[in-house]
Amino acid sequence: MRTYETIFILDPDLSDEDTEKSLAKIQDIITSQNGTIALTERWGKRKLAYRVRKKTKGNYFRLVYYAEGSLIAPLERILRITEEVYKFITVKLADKEMDIASLVTSDEEESKDEEKRSTPRRGPLKRDRDDNDEDKDKNDEDNDDKDEKEDVGDDDEKEDVGDDD
Repeated sequence: MRTYETIFILDPDLSDEDTEKSLAKIQDIITSQNGTIALTERWGKRKLAYRVRKKTKGNYFRLVYYAEGSLIAPLERILRITEEVYKFITVKLADKEMDIASLVTSDEEESKDEEKRSTPRRGPLKRDRDDNDEDKDKNDEDNDDKDEKEDVGDDDEKEDVGDDD
């Protein structure tokens, strides 16, 4: 048996009972075709990337299961004709049964990731800024010397322009 993952979005306006019925219907299709559900995650109501059926939110679910390849076509057919399902995607994770613990992120890892994202990025340290300032001063002096050399050649041209009168 192979390991598959199906992520689908349900209508956010469904009642809790209707949502559970839709989820149970999808799970029954998997189990009736000799599949084994390893993980069911409810990601909850989230904002959609774009409007779908005039809605801006959706109720997200993730199923990880073990099944034969022949299960996918009937499952996707049911998902396609079910009105409550807005979008879905099925991905083959492995050609064999995988350890599901590796697919589930722990709460600690999620909180660390959130902290990293929420921590503002800091600029360079003060000593780094001082070093950069010295480098800028040296570059400015070099540029001033180049400008003076260019100005010397420009003065002759300016005098020639004035002699035409």
